[in-house]
Amino acid sequence: MTRVQCVHGMDSRFCAICNRATRGAGGRGAGSSSSGTSLAEIVEFLNAEHVRATYGAVAELIGVGPRSVGTLLGPRRPEMSWIVNQSTGLPTNYNSAEVHPSLLSRGDIISNGRELALKMSAWKLRRQK
Repeated sequence: MTRVQCVHGMDSRFCAICNRATRGAGGRGAGSSSSGTSLAEIVEFLNAEHVRATYGAVAELIGVGPRSVGTLLGPRRPEMSWIVNQSTGLPTNYNSAEVHPSLLSRGDIISNGRELALKMSAWKLRRQK
């Protein structure tokens, strides 16, 4: 029997993150993944940790196409600039006033949904303590 792995690298039947109850009666909204991770939550994490993630990594985690991420982000502003192009390491079509001043303070870039999910899980645990 084939087991389906979730974005966290586990058998999806046993992943506590993917199987937690969604908050509110409305269920998941736009920019929210099957694991309950929302785009707003990802942006909050990236800003708090001052780490960049590629459009592809974010798209993989929330279950949309990479080109859709830019649309979901809305107007360009510094807090959204942590989501970047894989090739350049910079947000697409942002001018210098729209980029976070600390964007290039760290060299690491999260490049896939699984890595993003794992780092977010660790961040959430640290915040709870």
